[in-house]
Amino acid sequence: MSNGTYHPVRLPMYDWPEVRVATAELESALHAALVDALGLPPADMNSWPNEIDAPAMWDDPGVLLVQTCGYPLTHALKGKVRLLGVPHYSAGGCEGPRYCSQLVVSRTSGHERLEDLRGLKAAYNGPDSQSGMNAFRHAVARCAGGTPFFSQVFESGSHLRSLEAIADGQADVASIDAVCWALACQELPALTANLKCIGHTEGAPGLPLITSTGFSQDEALKMTEVIRLVLSDPSTAECRKRLRISGFSSASVEDYDPILKMELEAVRLGYPDLA
Repeated sequence: MSNGTYHPVRLPMYDWPEVRVATAELESALHAALVDALGLPPADMNSWPNEIDAPAMWDDPGVLLVQTCGYPLTHALKGKVRLLGVPHYSAGGCEGPRYCSQLVVSRTSGHERLEDLRGLKAAYNGPDSQSGMNAFRHAVARCAGGTPFFSQVFESGSHLRSLEAIADGQADVASIDAVCWALACQELPALTANLKCIGHTEGAPGLPLITSTGFSQDEALKMTEVIRLVLSDPSTAECRKRLRISGFSSASVEDYDPILKMELEAVRLGYPDLA
């Protein structure tokens, strides 16, 4: 790297407490393999601050490898980071490097279609989320008729909190990342037993792995191959199974154009904001 320092590998996007051990194991395997392949001196490693959140990591100049979301990649991070690729996940709604969002309601809800939810309350995890906001907005735009669709829309802060809001009756529906929904069913069955999916959004490339632009294109190509090997190595099979990671594809920024097309279509349909 041109600045001579880097931070440890972090995979924060699906790093729930229930799977922290598996996430840490995979982070360690990726970190060791990348450091070895790139010949990075261990003395140049700069630990992340204890309380740093994911957005603060994404465009830090010392990033070695971190996972982000496709919406920031195509917006706030555009031109600021180097895209390496995207893991594959074994979850309903995922196919190869692509994923979608599950439209989740209470199990006791009598609603079976998104169209039936007009005038009810919606939760979303954050304004820069592809799965929780952009894909949701796009799906609603197709039935909103260019007018506000919900009686209330509120930001929950995370997919898990959106699920809890539905279970508690604070919200009627949320658009949940397909991997988060699968992990919730796997790790939090008492919660998901009270919920159900009534549909899904259009698909898009999944959550990308990025690095700093301080690494050259040649280094990035080497990193991509290292990631591919680690995410297929038998030694990481157990932790990957827990995290539902089943493979890896390299990717280009252009592969994420479907995210921009969703946004543009919602605007064209007169529904620029989730409302």
